[in-house]
Amino acid sequence: MSTNMIHRYKADARESYTLPSDYYTSDEALKLDKEKIFYKNWIYAGHIEKVDIPGKYFTFQLFEQNIMIVKGKDHVIRGFYNVCPHRGHELVEGEGKKSVIACPYHAWTFHLDGQFNRGRAVDQIKNFDLEEACLTPVRVETFLNFIFVNLDPNAKPMREMMPGLEEEIRAHIPQLDGLTLSHRIKYDIKANWKNVVDNYLECHHCQVAHPQFVELIDMKSYKIEPQDYYVAQTSNSKGKLVCNTDSETNDQDIETYLSYWLWPTLAIDVMPGEPGLIIMYIEPNGPESSIEYLEFYYLTKEPSEEGWENIKYQDEVLTPEDISLVESVQRGLRSKGYVDGRYVIDHERSSISEHGVHHFHGLVLKALEGV
Repeated sequence: MSTNMIHRYKADARESYTLPSDYYTSDEALKLDKEKIFYKNWIYAGHIEKVDIPGKYFTFQLFEQNIMIVKGKDHVIRGFYNVCPHRGHELVEGEGKKSVIACPYHAWTFHLDGQFNRGRAVDQIKNFDLEEACLTPVRVETFLNFIFVNLDPNAKPMREMMPGLEEEIRAHIPQLDGLTLSHRIKYDIKANWKNVVDNYLECHHCQVAHPQFVELIDMKSYKIEPQDYYVAQTSNSKGKLVCNTDSETNDQDIETYLSYWLWPTLAIDVMPGEPGLIIMYIEPNGPESSIEYLEFYYLTKEPSEEGWENIKYQDEVLTPEDISLVESVQRGLRSKGYVDGRYVIDHERSSISEHGVHHFHGLVLKALEGV
């Protein structure tokens, strides 16, 4: 496989074929994804509450690249490659709080803004350059109180790529600044990361595979609306998206289903019911395997009864249904009987239309082919 591999994708979704199966199965495809997509785009790292006071830090792994996120004494959140410029030792592990960053190898130290502090006998190094001894920065942006990193120093800012999106989501969740991480779940999936995104970006399968979901969501009002670098899926609700809860509706309840996929691997779901949101993000860990995380954000650290019912629904019903689908697709992508397929595109761009998947595939090819 190469970046100029022949495919049958066309800009007109009604005439186009999907990405060929090699894009989902080969080692070379994953290598290209890593270099041209993951190392050049905004990748979710965590919530700002993880660095709520100066000195707090956490580490974030993106393939072989270990990144440190830290809040400085000036209250600015910064990102650095988690490596000492002296001999390459990793500086910190996990998360914690420090006033100065010290390398465990030779005790070189750095300020929280990445500037070199001191090192033994460095004054004896001929032509020692202080600038070369500073930590190498990584671009960081906060968006909806979430931290994103980008290894490409020339990448466009998130808000420029997704204009108006933060304001749109905040309008639906006025309480967003009060949300805190209440629960987190990890899933190991035997499927390529693009396969998982494909499944998320269409609801053609919903009436077949998600019977409880279609009972709770008004599929007639379901809309899939691709923008430049995100896809919105919205619908009216028939009730709260929970299992067997008796909690009553109040003035703060969200009355619609909202879903936003942000290029390349993040999804934000806003469910009907109490204020909150679900973050879903995907980490590739092989050509045909991924790790999926679900993070539930509510107004309290301990979820309410309704919150726990929603978590239970996501963990025991909806997510297992989707995992079963994408793992079967992944096995099928290995079949000699399949190379690529067609998109179902209806005139109304309704819930069964797959134009969201087509849009995603276009972004993949744009990144890989540089056009």
